[in-house]
Amino acid sequence: MLKLVPTTCPYCGAGCGLLLVLADNRVVDTQPWPGHPVSEGKLCIKGWNAHQFIHHPERLTKPLIRQDGGFRESSWEEALGLIAERLGGIKEKHGPDSVAFLSSAKCTNEENYLLQKLARAVIRTNNVDHCARLCHASTVVGLATAFGSGAMTNSISDLEESKCIFVIGSDTSSQHPLVARRIIRAKEKGAKLVVADPRRTHLAGFADLYLPLKPGTDVALMSAMAKVILEQGLEDKEFIEKRTEGFEGFQASLESVSLKEVEEITGVPAPDIEKAALMYARSEASAIVYAMGITQHTTGTDNVLATANLAMLTGNVGKPGTGVNPLRGQNNVQ
Repeated sequence: MLKLVPTTCPYCGAGCGLLLVLADNRVVDTQPWPGHPVSEGKLCIKGWNAHQFIHHPERLTKPLIRQDGGFRESSWEEALGLIAERLGGIKEKHGPDSVAFLSSAKCTNEENYLLQKLARAVIRTNNVDHCARLCHASTVVGLATAFGSGAMTNSISDLEESKCIFVIGSDTSSQHPLVARRIIRAKEKGAKLVVADPRRTHLAGFADLYLPLKPGTDVALMSAMAKVILEQGLEDKEFIEKRTEGFEGFQASLESVSLKEVEEITGVPAPDIEKAALMYARSEASAIVYAMGITQHTTGTDNVLATANLAMLTGNVGKPGTGVNPLRGQNNVQ
C-alpha cells in the first residue's frame, strides 16, 4: 500500500511542498502537494526528481574514516566516538574557542538549535556560524533599515498581480523555477518585465527590456533610474510625504548623477536606463525581485537599499503586486 508523506522540497529557497511516495516504507516517487500555498500543486524538474538521490548507487550510506591515504567504511558508533574523542582533545589542548561549528538553512530549526547547544553547552564556545550570515546579510540590514524587516514585502503569489516586474541579480528560472513561473504568468497577463543581469539569463529571454550591466554597478544603475523618475516628475509625492523620511537628502545625493556617466560605468545605454525607469515608475503596480547577485558584494547593503529607495520613491510598497522581494538561497533561511 502506498503512503504519502508531505515535506518541503530541499532544492531552493522557494519552499515548495511535495509528497514523498512510500511503498513498503521505501521512497519510490515524488508527487506535487495539491493546494500548497507556494507551489499550488506543481513542481519544477528538480522537485519532481527530489527523491532520486535517496537510492542512488553513489550515495554515501555509511560514515567514512580517512586512513592510509584513503577512506574506509565504519560504523556510526565508531565514527561518533572518534569525533567526540578528537573534539574533546582539541578543546583540552587548545581551548574551547579553537573549535567552530558551521550550519545551514538546509537544516530544520530543531537541528540548528541542537548544533548550537552542542557548541555552547558542551564545547563551551560561541563560535557558531551559518550560511545566511553571508548570503543575505545585506538583505537583513538593508530591508530592516528601510522597512523594519529583512524579508519580502509581498508574497510570492502576489507577483502575479504586478504590472511591471524589475528583476536584478537573480537567475530566477534556474534558481527559483516556480517563482519564475509566477513572473511569466504575470507577463502573460500583460505585465512588463525588466531584467538586469551581467549574464543573459533564461528569464531575460522573456523580458521587454534586458539591461546587461557590468558586475558591481547595481547602485549606479538604480540611482540613474531614480534620477530619471525625479526628472520626469513620476515620484509618488503623497507616499513620500506621509510614509518616508530623509527624502531631501536622497534627492540631493542624485544631483550629480549623469546618465552619460552611468552608461560608461554600467555599460547599459542611457536610453535603456531611461526606458527601464519609465516602465517601472508608470506602472500602477511595480515589483522588484532580487537574489544573491546583488547581495554578495562589498556594496551589498547599498544595493538592497537602492531597491528599497526605488520602491518608496514610486509608492510601490504596501500594495498588491508591488514591493521589494528578495529570493533566498535555501528553504529555511530566516
